[in-house]
Amino acid sequence: MKYFTKKWFEENQLSNYLFFLVTIEDWEEEKAYYREYDIDLEQERKMELQRDQDKLLRFLPKEFHPYILDGSIIDGAPSEKLRNMAKNWLEKFETLTNDKFEKCAADFIAAKSKLSKTAKELFVSSFHDATIQAIERNSDQTFTIKLNLENTYHDTDKLTITFVDVSEFKCTAPVKKGSWWLYEEVSIVDTGFRLNVLFDSPLAEFSIVAKDVVIESI
Repeated sequence: MKYFTKKWFEENQLSNYLFFLVTIEDWEEEKAYYREYDIDLEQERKMELQRDQDKLLRFLPKEFHPYILDGSIIDGAPSEKLRNMAKNWLEKFETLTNDKFEKCAADFIAAKSKLSKTAKELFVSSFHDATIQAIERNSDQTFTIKLNLENTYHDTDKLTITFVDVSEFKCTAPVKKGSWWLYEEVSIVDTGFRLNVLFDSPLAEFSIVAKDVVIESI
């Protein structure tokens, strides 16, 4: 993956800790809202922090570490210093993320004239939030992914993507039925084109090189 890596996605998810409520009144209103659904928001956030503490220490700068370790990073009304630190970090992260999307789009535009019509569709249509129904590497150098598109904006509910003359394939974790398609990157290589996809459940960087691709509605 060139842009949408596991590291970037985990940072993106953890950035939610830094979206602080502005006042104590807001925090109390938020807690009251969750109480209507029998959810203790403070307890939920403590459990989330316990689960994610190691990641937060790994991804956030050292200036945040005391607030992570003492639990104040999940306070409903953080100090002005912590609020400003969070604001600055979020602004920088948003700038970097926007830059990734722009560069990814620029790479596709540069490769567009050399891609087949169906290879272009992998990027133009985007299968963000689609889920895998089946995935199979075949003996005839093809690779098949069946997608459920019910949670996307696509008109069709299901389709099959068949990669033809596959010369390279790798994945950092075994994507399977139920895995979510998050972000894609398409580029030109000597033997055809490369598709990189970031999947979730499990979080995995998927990469395949093929000569062409066939996309069919089921």
